[in-house]
Amino acid sequence: MKIGLRDIDPNIARRIREMLDYMRTMGFQDHQHPHTPERDAQLAARTVLQRTDTVPHVLRLASSVGVGFLTLFLVAGGINSGAIPGPMVMAAPALGGLTYWLSWWVNKQQRGDDLDRSMTSEEVRAACSVINATPSETSYFESIALILEIGAQLDAQTGKDILSELNVLIAQARQLQAHRDNLRAAINAESADALVAQREDLRTKLSRTTDEAARRAIEQSIELLETRCQVAQTLQPSLERVEAQQEVILQTLASVQSSLARMKVAPAALTAPDIAVIQSSISEVTGQTRAVEQAVQEVMSIRSG
Repeated sequence: MKIGLRDIDPNIARRIREMLDYMRTMGFQDHQHPHTPERDAQLAARTVLQRTDTVPHVLRLASSVGVGFLTLFLVAGGINSGAIPGPMVMAAPALGGLTYWLSWWVNKQQRGDDLDRSMTSEEVRAACSVINATPSETSYFESIALILEIGAQLDAQTGKDILSELNVLIAQARQLQAHRDNLRAAINAESADALVAQREDLRTKLSRTTDEAARRAIEQSIELLETRCQVAQTLQPSLERVEAQQEVILQTLASVQSSLARMKVAPAALTAPDIAVIQSSISEVTGQTRAVEQAVQEVMSIRSG
């Protein structure tokens, strides 16, 4: 079974392609950047993801020198005949360098195309190491690597079906994170209990205040805080549901990863019914997630209205 960047979650594939573009220039930046642990990890991943040039360095250098000498020979002949100005001799090294650069660029572009079509489990893990993957994404990558390593033990169609469902699951995990961020922003990152406690503190302060101007200011603060309390109390249950469902997705991805790992070390342990259980588990969770998303959207739309 083949799995490439074009087969995995589009958002993750885009981030990997962006990292590949960055890695193409890392060799020219070594003198500018200290070798931090993060950069060392990127360099290690680059070794895996870019592999050895399809055009050997020596051959590329030789062809560049050859083009340079050929250009020099032609330019020199033109100079002797008076057809080409002497300063044009600079065209020889320039064209030689351009030939080398074009060969290098085509090779790097070819590596991106190769990864689009097919990746090894080592390349999948290397890609995971350089995109700041979340825990859910890490399990997602590991499951894909295991599907590739299981190989013939898992028929191609079943592998594609599992990958398709994993793609849905990881997309839902990302959508839930967006909902969580929006809810926390609406609640101002404070729990309903914390807001209620602030309100009660202000009410206590109001009862001890005698100055009328000060009392009016405190009363206004209480009214504003009351509104925030109402918003928080309305949205807090949705936030809790979203966070709980995020954990369900994380555990489901970890469970799929564990099942595939068992299949790798003990092929006979997972039969067709076991695979069906994996698929059924993913489908059930994706259905639950859709229900949570719909409920959150309804609450947010009511609040906006």
